[in-house]
Amino acid sequence: MVSLISMKIMNISIRKLYLLCIIVPTLSIAQPSNDDCSKAIKIVDVGKYCSKIGEFTNVGATPSLFGAPTCWQNVGNDVWFSFRAIASDVTITIRGINAQNGNQNQGGTLRTIAGALYSGNCGGSISQLSCFRDVNSNGVISFSRAGLTIGESYLIRVDGTNGNTGTFQLCINNYFPPSKLEQDCRTATVLCNNNPFVNKAFTGAGVFRDEANGSCLGEGGGIGSSELASTWYTWISKTDCDLTFTITPLNQGDDIDFALYELPSGIHQCSDKVLVRCNASAPPCTHTTGLSLTERDTSENFNCDPGENGFSKSYPMKAGTAYTLIINNFTPSGIGFNIEWGSCEFVGPEAKFVTRPDSGLRCETLFELEDFSNFPAGQIDSFIWNFGVGARPQGATTKGPHNVFYESIGEKFITLTLVTNLGCRITTVKRIFAEPCCEDLPTIGIKIDSIFDVICNGESNGRIVFKGIQGYPYTENSTGRTYYTFSLNGIDYYDQTEFRGLSAGTYTLYIQDRKGCTTSIPFTIKEPEKIIVDAGSNQEILLGDFVDLNGIASPSDFYHYDWIFEDSVLCTNCQTLRYQPSKEGFYKVIATNSAGCQEADSIFIRVKREYKVFAPNVMSPNGDGVNDFFNIEGNPALESVDKVEIFDRWGGRVFSKEKIQRDQFKLLWDGRVNGEPVNPGVFVYRISARFIDGTIEDIGGDITIMR
Repeated sequence: MVSLISMKIMNISIRKLYLLCIIVPTLSIAQPSNDDCSKAIKIVDVGKYCSKIGEFTNVGATPSLFGAPTCWQNVGNDVWFSFRAIASDVTITIRGINAQNGNQNQGGTLRTIAGALYSGNCGGSISQLSCFRDVNSNGVISFSRAGLTIGESYLIRVDGTNGNTGTFQLCINNYFPPSKLEQDCRTATVLCNNNPFVNKAFTGAGVFRDEANGSCLGEGGGIGSSELASTWYTWISKTDCDLTFTITPLNQGDDIDFALYELPSGIHQCSDKVLVRCNASAPPCTHTTGLSLTERDTSENFNCDPGENGFSKSYPMKAGTAYTLIINNFTPSGIGFNIEWGSCEFVGPEAKFVTRPDSGLRCETLFELEDFSNFPAGQIDSFIWNFGVGARPQGATTKGPHNVFYESIGEKFITLTLVTNLGCRITTVKRIFAEPCCEDLPTIGIKIDSIFDVICNGESNGRIVFKGIQGYPYTENSTGRTYYTFSLNGIDYYDQTEFRGLSAGTYTLYIQDRKGCTTSIPFTIKEPEKIIVDAGSNQEILLGDFVDLNGIASPSDFYHYDWIFEDSVLCTNCQTLRYQPSKEGFYKVIATNSAGCQEADSIFIRVKREYKVFAPNVMSPNGDGVNDFFNIEGNPALESVDKVEIFDRWGGRVFSKEKIQRDQFKLLWDGRVNGEPVNPGVFVYRISARFIDGTIEDIGGDITIMR
């Protein structure tokens, strides 16, 4: 006999949702630490960041309060990350599993990935910048965004489509891009420094589609086979040096190949280009490729021969000589790559400017910027300035000098990008700091307009609405509005008038004006008392017995009670319920209070199954009221009789009846056939009995007729 399971599932938090399922004892799945936007995992080193394979997960994550990004179908199990921009462009790659690719080159177990990039902050409003979804189930997505403000923080949101959950790898490349990517040798992108960068994505082979013919890229194919998805780069070497570089595909299953040429006639003069290095090695030999100081071969073909690893010998460049590099994605997936250069320098301008004062500024936030960039080998055609967060003006497109006013204090990043007559771009960033000064100014104040407490115990939907009180006449702009920012940690300040998504607790609200002066005020977000639901004690019954179910919830309030078993609602808005269980299991009651908050509790009802049917063994149909009829009896589990038959000793059927309900079990046969009494003797009966759990039992016996 199976012992009674003495376990209760108590106080299962749910809200405005009926969980129509059986509740069984299971190990709980912990929510990821970055389940909420406000708890996003901060990625620090984003110049070239890649997590470990399977380091992150969305298993156990819950939907965020923010709506679905434009390219997502819905929000299911999203998790959050944040990073601070150190360059203007970012490429984000998320790798899970490709169902068609086995376990090769996988980043985790998450299928059909969805990702999005946001600006803003979790306590206020966020704005979508980029969105991407793995519509082809490739197990990898890569999406990019240009024009980031250096020093600003950005948010990354990751989910699996169609409710998919699993582990994944996250890679972030934050960089300054070269000029527009070109796909032909004669218009190749000009590089003027050796900074690493990302080619976000590339497809097609340009106007001239077989410029690498005759190299290892064209082996094994006909005309046009050397370029499938290609991009070209060119540069002039600044010194004599050994060229090295590493190319890493964003999708590690991609086959990236390259060919390096010398250009005797100069940049973009490709008719007499000379092939000096080539590598067409493919996975599984390697996933990265390039030139290395330790290699000896100058070329590797596409056959993945023994000893080939995707790298060829470094090339000795000569100062003042032009070179060009074609990178081709043989796969071609449309996903790009990251390239890192060795120590060789390329001819380009020097981007340089000064700020007056430099840093440590007190009591003023006005800076003068003067450019000192130079390019002896050519001409600087364009100056592109970005003065950073809170700057007026935000940027400029002339050499300058420029006067810049900052509406707030703190760390500022000024970016200058130069574009030369050769077509190359170079960017430099300068960090300055505007200090606060508040010694002789009136104290600023905060007015809390309203506090919205948490609706249900344990939730995070508290909210505070506030505003600043003007203390002195420093204004943001011509509208005369005083400039304030607010914070909950005294570190990260935002231009907003409310914070949302707060859990219960005591907080400090900080205010800061544009001069850096601050003050603060405490406030408390409350939550209601936790609902405690008691469904009663576990029970053991016989099949057919009734149980009285009674749910009790506290604290005192108006509650709506619903009883549920497996996928069925037994009774809605019933605190008490008299019920005849036909199955054993957990019977759950959900209590919903007047605010819509819900809690649940369950009891386990074990049902012992006994199937009993009784019939008389003697009949004396003489009209004296005793044993005059053939009757059927059974325990409470007996629901009906599908069929009863009685036969004489020669096998002749003397009585038959079908579909007999419990209220018809009496007075079934009076001992007559065709109105005439049967002779005394022994008769045989057969009963097909149906019980309330659907079980059918066939029962037989004999009965003696006496006169």
